[in-house]
Amino acid sequence: SDKKVISLVCERACDLSSVCDADGAVKDIDGLHVVKYPCSGMIQAGMVETALKSGAAGVIVTGCQIGDCYFREGNKMIRERLLGERLPTLKKNTDRRRIMALWLARPQVQRFMSEAKEFVGFVRGLTD
Repeated sequence: SDKKVISLVCERACDLSSVCDADGAVKDIDGLHVVKYPCSGMIQAGMVETALKSGAAGVIVTGCQIGDCYFREGNKMIRERLLGERLPTLKKNTDRRRIMALWLARPQVQRFMSEAKEFVGFVRGLTD
């Protein structure tokens, strides 16, 4: 399947400017698109669900390393929402196999690329 995968990214986490074009498409991973936020704490569970309902094959939430948030605890907040430990959480029927979270420092671009490539292959292989 050629369904898009969306990555919601804290602009202070790994610096993806070298691997994205002007529209946010990741150059070496077909169909992966990056949407930047000032902080991953601004990313809500509902945004992840909307992307999946709108036809995305998967969603990668990318924030700073845990314990290293520029805005103190934004990454911890979205992590807890995704884990169901903080409201608002993901709806019960959300396919969690289609969601991945990465907590990366600015220079960890290659780690993002390898994890994202693997995840994109995985979610495109899911049949249900």
